[in-house]
Amino acid sequence: MEFREKIGVNAVRVALTVVASSAMMVAHAQETTTASDAKAQRVVITGSNISRIDVEGPTPVEVIKREAIEKTGASTVVELLSKLPSMAISLDGTSKDSFASGAASAQLRGLDAKYVLILLNGRRLASYGFADGAENSFVDLNSLPLAAIDSVEILRDGASAIYGSDAVAGVINFKTRKNYQGVEATANVGSNQKGDGGTYNTSITAGFGDIDVDGHNILLTVDAYLRNPLWSDKHDFYANPDYRRFGGTDQRKTNLYLGSVQDYDNGEPGYAIPGCRGTIGISDGTKDQVCFTNPATQQSPRIERIGVSSIFTKKLNSTDELFAEAGVTSSKTTIQQGLPGFSSSFIGNTNGSTNPGLNNLPGPSADGSLQGFTPGDRLRVFRAIYEAGNKIETINSDTIRLVGGWRGTVGQWDSEAAISLNQNHIDDFTTNQVLKDVSSASLQAGLLGKTGYDPFIYQNPASVVNPMLTTTLRRATSRLETAEWKMSKADVFSIANGPVGFAWGTQFSHESIDDVPDPVMAAGNIANYGATAAKASRSVFSAYGEFNVPVLKDVEMQAALRGDHYSDFGNSVNPKLAFAWRPSDKILVRGSATTSFKAPTLPEIGATTTAYVTVADWARCGPLGYVGAQCSYGPKAYLQGNPNLKAEKANNYSFGLVLQPIKDLTASIDWFGIKQRDTIQSLDAQYLVDNEDKIPGFAALVGRLPRNPGLEKTHPGLNKGRIDSVTLPYLNVG
Repeated sequence: MEFREKIGVNAVRVALTVVASSAMMVAHAQETTTASDAKAQRVVITGSNISRIDVEGPTPVEVIKREAIEKTGASTVVELLSKLPSMAISLDGTSKDSFASGAASAQLRGLDAKYVLILLNGRRLASYGFADGAENSFVDLNSLPLAAIDSVEILRDGASAIYGSDAVAGVINFKTRKNYQGVEATANVGSNQKGDGGTYNTSITAGFGDIDVDGHNILLTVDAYLRNPLWSDKHDFYANPDYRRFGGTDQRKTNLYLGSVQDYDNGEPGYAIPGCRGTIGISDGTKDQVCFTNPATQQSPRIERIGVSSIFTKKLNSTDELFAEAGVTSSKTTIQQGLPGFSSSFIGNTNGSTNPGLNNLPGPSADGSLQGFTPGDRLRVFRAIYEAGNKIETINSDTIRLVGGWRGTVGQWDSEAAISLNQNHIDDFTTNQVLKDVSSASLQAGLLGKTGYDPFIYQNPASVVNPMLTTTLRRATSRLETAEWKMSKADVFSIANGPVGFAWGTQFSHESIDDVPDPVMAAGNIANYGATAAKASRSVFSAYGEFNVPVLKDVEMQAALRGDHYSDFGNSVNPKLAFAWRPSDKILVRGSATTSFKAPTLPEIGATTTAYVTVADWARCGPLGYVGAQCSYGPKAYLQGNPNLKAEKANNYSFGLVLQPIKDLTASIDWFGIKQRDTIQSLDAQYLVDNEDKIPGFAALVGRLPRNPGLEKTHPGLNKGRIDSVTLPYLNVG
């Protein structure tokens, strides 16, 4: 159980975990210290660079071992993590509306995924090429093969003093199998009661050679995964998207068969185009007469994924060995988007038109009041180009990881040196995108009765529809190259209460992102779509040191310090102090205090993104009489990167108690607090619109269409055009 309270930017948490090794999948490392432990092999536990006997230390670490992983029945890393009460899954790869569709990420302690550091065998991985929300970079958990994982270690504490940036909420370290021999195959098949959304997963793991006997070991893993989509018509909630029955809004389609029009000049509510093949009604939001329809839609994407990984270890002598790791994961995410449509800003001229469909629109009433369409007025057309079929987005993501290194001893020091190369490349194709210039010209010609797209007929021919459409391609590449050297010794020297351990290391890394939008989209010529672009890189040099000191017989102290130099924003130095007190072999008291930091993501520095947001424009809604959910607009949002951003900083504190009354039962309770400052986010769109005329400079960030004299005449107090865009720069604001 985890109890949460959050005020402002201060986060205070109390976490309570009870673990029974015979029934629970989370295996804590707490053991009663015996004489045999002293002879046990020392290992490196996440949260420290000093090898130690596998016992609970100063900071809370959950260790999920292979046997427990298999008992969960999980077929993917995300599925495994979703079963842990300490974790939250922010993206699971099944959303079709995410900026980072197809990828998965996890959260700790109520903070976003960007504050969780993901490691594989203690090393960083390249971020997914698309940023969540166009700014938050993260490691795609779907690129990790669960079949190759021997254990998962979850550190629930700030760890920038050990690992550097990102480790504000904690660290998740995936460790692969070592010296495995044999062949293992698994298969999982699942579906829901409605018959859609079926999942299929199979993996083969093979290990050859015994390091101690043969002097080498090779581990090979092949993992394949398929998930079919969910469909709205098979599930009651989605089958009827009129959510007013739940206190929500009506989400039925209003631009199909045949859609609706609005007289732009007379300011009257719009009306359904004659020939509606759905249900004619009044929109709650705009009070326009519309044609409601409810076609079946895809609720989640189709996902296909295959991954191959290998690890080779070569023993040189009794202490030294070479190792090499290679992994390739390829995934394909197919998303059925909505139907293509004309630009929402299109306003057609009907003056001199010979289109007979205009004659069927309601005109002025006998008393001269404006009712519907006045001949010669301009029209706004709300109609999907359903003749073309749905847009289909296909995201192909390829992740490559190469590691080579040596581990052994230098004198009496455990040492390791490694070079790693990581890359994620994405190709994002979307069919049936609408060319803004061609479609607007075609619709304008159709309104005038010329050869073009006629909105008043049910089916336009392919010869008219196809020239308006195109396929767009967005490409993104994220890279991370790292070289590191580290050394540690569990007994550098001894004091009265025992040996003092020490570790140190240096690291150099270079990361880059190059997110290139389709050139037509970047030029603003795709209707109702913006473009995301990001190009930035940085180099980082780091040095760190860590002591483990037995200050008293039953008290150990961890003291760590790390300095990072970033080529863009400068330096960050982070210390950590932590202690563990064992008053008996059944009780552990622990606590820590540290600082942590999150470097600006590369998209936050170098991105230019066009998206769409929802805001309430009360300056218009008041005079128009819109209230509550009726006051809803969807302007374009221009998100701007800021190369002058500072790193986000945080202070982390924790205090906990671990009890082990019997061998197979461990209970722990931990309090923690995180205070962040200089947090980065884009300027809030609603805050911007609410303060458009109050804060200097805000008016220039709000783009509006020309004012409508006809509408203003009938609605006193209306003095602003419809909101069209907002510009939202990234800032250190929190």
